[in-house]
Amino acid sequence: MRNTTKILLLVAIVLTAGIAGAQNLDLNKVPKLEYLKTAKNMASDFFQRLKEKDHEANADFIIDNLGSAWDESKRISERNDYLNKFQLISIKPPQGVYGDLDGYDLIEQGFLRGSDRYFRHTYMAYFEGNYLIFEFRFYVDGNEKVTLDYIGWSEKNPFEYMSTSDMLLPKYD
Repeated sequence: MRNTTKILLLVAIVLTAGIAGAQNLDLNKVPKLEYLKTAKNMASDFFQRLKEKDHEANADFIIDNLGSAWDESKRISERNDYLNKFQLISIKPPQGVYGDLDGYDLIEQGFLRGSDRYFRHTYMAYFEGNYLIFEFRFYVDGNEKVTLDYIGWSEKNPFEYMSTSDMLLPKYD
């Protein structure tokens, strides 16, 4: 019985040491400047295509990034869904709500503490009829390639949107 207790205690110590070593938390990690620059360029290209009403290219950009594991029917369905949404956004007032893109501003950059490979950029896009908040989330893969992991937009009041709990994550300059 004593030997069993000693063995169990030794196993517990070894497992605890292994787990503790695997969970080192580096809270100083932030995304590299080159990742941020690449992400900003991706967003800039997206907004330029939106301004030029090149909705097919934006839909393809999203599907190429988000849908790599999707089967072909889902890729086609999602592409058409994004294409329709962009076409609706571009309808000018009074028939539509938004119309032509006038410009955009980066209003927030966020990251997950302890990770330099997942981060978010939030933009305020100004249209002739109204505004939208666009949120881009980026992932850096093992080959250091920056990819779009999520895109969404909201017509919420920007102050309300920016005060939601997930938007209050740590930010960087």
